[in-house]
Amino acid sequence: MKKSYISRRGFMASTAGLAASSLVLGAPSIARAASAPIRIGVGSDPVFAGYFVAQHEGFFKEEGVEVNLQTYSGGGDAMNALVADQVDLASASESTIMVRMNRAEMRPLAVVYYSGLYVKLVLRPGLEDPKEIKTFGIVPGSISDYCTGLTIQHFGLDATSLKMVPSGPPELPALLLRGDIDAFFAWEPWPATAVDQGAKVALTSRDVGYTDTIWATSSAAMLESNPEGLQAVLRAVKRASDIVQNDPERAAEGVKAITRIPVETTLKVSKDMVLTVRDFTDADYESFDGIAKFLADNKVTEGLVPYRDYMQRGFYKG
Repeated sequence: MKKSYISRRGFMASTAGLAASSLVLGAPSIARAASAPIRIGVGSDPVFAGYFVAQHEGFFKEEGVEVNLQTYSGGGDAMNALVADQVDLASASESTIMVRMNRAEMRPLAVVYYSGLYVKLVLRPGLEDPKEIKTFGIVPGSISDYCTGLTIQHFGLDATSLKMVPSGPPELPALLLRGDIDAFFAWEPWPATAVDQGAKVALTSRDVGYTDTIWATSSAAMLESNPEGLQAVLRAVKRASDIVQNDPERAAEGVKAITRIPVETTLKVSKDMVLTVRDFTDADYESFDGIAKFLADNKVTEGLVPYRDYMQRGFYKG
């Protein structure tokens, strides 16, 4: 594995959960038997509906693979579980994965989601112009952090005069409504939660030049020991994703059955995202290069993350 490139000052100081999970990494990860269930870690919001619907509809079993689907508060915690060898496959956004790439042998397999509308900039009540922002709430090392940087560039804000308040996603609406922060850039359902209490959506990630993606990422051990099982997982998620896109009511019921997320919530946010399973493209890599550069420039990583060394382009045939 290449030398460490994550800045302890930047990323480790703001992600205590990852530090705890990395304690188990002293010994090499042992490949699990191909017959054992594939442990899948995902966040608990509707962007992971492909996994929830696949579980609810029985698609994993129909594809001949046994899985243990585990939900976490967000993609970051799911990736921490992958780092800690508590799951074999996890899904999260690009930056969330990149900042962990030196802590475990992980292999991104495919894109399972993309959007330019799902991640939104929210302003506190009474603030109308993004140029008036003085304090941002951010989820460090995530697309929240990345989009905040793009917003600063887009509006020509003085980065040296801005205050950044690190937070977990669920706390952002409360911080905003208390006036502790002026704005946050984050994914649903947190913008909708804030809007329901009087906040305002000012723009989406697409407005500042970013289309977000989520990757299905396996451990190197699982890819080596059971590539057929991983292919089956992706086929099942693709079938479920087609239902999300073509029959949202049916999909929302499936999401509720697995997660208890209200049908109305899933229906409301599903129009802002595309769930699928597809291979990585040249255009993807151009976008990912921008994220890697942002992480390096802001000292979240020590230098550019060599993410291309680990991408399994061509694995999913679809």
